[in-house]
Amino acid sequence: MAYRHGVRAAVVAASFLALVLPASLAHADAAPPKNCNAYQKTVNRHQESADKLDERFAAEQAKSDELYDAVVEATGEVDWLMDSIGDVEEGLHYAEPESAEYAELIEKREDLRKDLEKARAKERSAYNAWRAFEPDEELAQDRTKTHRLLKTAKTRLTNCQNKLAA
Repeated sequence: MAYRHGVRAAVVAASFLALVLPASLAHADAAPPKNCNAYQKTVNRHQESADKLDERFAAEQAKSDELYDAVVEATGEVDWLMDSIGDVEEGLHYAEPESAEYAELIEKREDLRKDLEKARAKERSAYNAWRAFEPDEELAQDRTKTHRLLKTAKTRLTNCQNKLAA
């Protein structure tokens, strides 16, 4: 029984090789192409697609960068206000409690605290907008696929041109 399976496997393998080898040898011995126009058209088509996808990707990156810059700016404003409040607190430490300067510093500190609340709300809003932004995964996949196809097409075009030159 095992002998029959072995013979059957050998016949199937021989039949497969008989079909595949002539086709692969014929392909390997094929005459070089007369020109590479079809390959060039393929490269042009993939390059055009890649350029469009790169443009969309760059626009998406610009939006993400803009949102991030808004977060950085809002955080800087909060930091500046906190530093200003610290400076006023230090001034309060050295001012006389009954002086006009002390009353001005108290008022200034309250104004800065109100501004700080607004700046923190702005910072939270900017941060939430930045975190909510999600890049288009399908765009990234299409871009990767198109660049891979473009690279393959360029390789085929180069091989064709080398065959023509030889």
